[in-house]
Amino acid sequence: MQIVHATFESGEGAEAVNLLKRLGVDIENYKLIESETGDLLIINLLYGNEDKLLDGLKERFNFSENTERSLVIFTPDTVIPRDKDKAKEYNYRAARETIVTYAKDNSKVDSQFLILAVVAAIIASLGLIIDNTAVIVGSMVIAPVFGPIIAIAVGIVLGDLKLLVQGLIAELVVVLVAIVIGVLAGLSIPNVTINRALQVRMLPTLADLLIAFAAGGAGAYSLVTNVKQQLVGVVIAAALIPVMATIGIGIALWSWPLFSGATLLLLVNFFALLLAIVITFYFKGLKPQLWYDLTAKKLIKKSLIVLIISLILLAVPLWVITYQQMVKEQPEDVVRQTYREYFKDQFESRLIRVEIQEERIELVFYSPQRKEKEELDSLAGQIQQQLERDYTIEFEIIPTQRFKVGANSS
Repeated sequence: MQIVHATFESGEGAEAVNLLKRLGVDIENYKLIESETGDLLIINLLYGNEDKLLDGLKERFNFSENTERSLVIFTPDTVIPRDKDKAKEYNYRAARETIVTYAKDNSKVDSQFLILAVVAAIIASLGLIIDNTAVIVGSMVIAPVFGPIIAIAVGIVLGDLKLLVQGLIAELVVVLVAIVIGVLAGLSIPNVTINRALQVRMLPTLADLLIAFAAGGAGAYSLVTNVKQQLVGVVIAAALIPVMATIGIGIALWSWPLFSGATLLLLVNFFALLLAIVITFYFKGLKPQLWYDLTAKKLIKKSLIVLIISLILLAVPLWVITYQQMVKEQPEDVVRQTYREYFKDQFESRLIRVEIQEERIELVFYSPQRKEKEELDSLAGQIQQQLERDYTIEFEIIPTQRFKVGANSS
């Protein structure tokens, strides 16, 4: 439920009440307070009449130019409706104006927006370089990256081209800021290497696409139902600012795999988030004003086609990477597990390398004792049995020697 406080010039309140009656609003859902200094109309938006009612008021009364009028919408913490059964009949969502206001406020490129973008990019870049997950998560929370995407989606659904462009510009600003700071961090900090935090963003998979799609749907649903506390979790799941910073670090390190992998992940996250948000807004009944209806229908159709085709094209390299990581690299895990169990070397302290090619497996490890061929044949047999496939298995064993040096040594 939301509540509207509409103020008018003295005497205009009665006209507004007549408008509510024509729109079918029950008398129990509004109250007019008249005075010589102005009229106050309090309206409960509870029964599925949010946008129609607000459109009628805005069309009849000019709230933006007349200083005697104002329109305030807020959400109470607790609601006990008079007619609980009637309230259950309606699929409640926030008023269109609430969502539009959120989109505009969070995609405005001003000093506050730029400061948050710069600080978030610095934190993300340093967190990636030192491989600190907590620092990386902190950058996601403060980064202003989700608001512009919401603005783009709202612009598409409502046919508001101005809001769509505003969101695109704001998102591009954050991307450029994060990439530049990532480059500066990669160049200024000595001995930067591709650690685990960077490697994860270098090899995106289909799972990343699904996560972004789910996060976008959850974020849009949170806004539509006015449960904005969930948005923190959504921006963490979306994880855009670290990916942007990774692109910059990839440029600084002159690493094409890091740059291309992070760019792919950024595009996947962006398009999946946007598609999920547009679909959620549309099916939750977010509709444009009547004079934008035709524009919105065309824009939604074109946008859905572009987004779906883009995700299909991006899914191809994602599938290849997913196959490489989850299918082709699986035999290595089996080989390592078999090695650990056979030699009782829990931490693989003597295993140097496992290399798997099409039909060949090579194991390189240290050994203080000579290994007999029968022992290696037994290990090879166990590996082939676990993999359920015939491989040519080669062993390279590096012998070690133990020396005692000291007063009691002989």
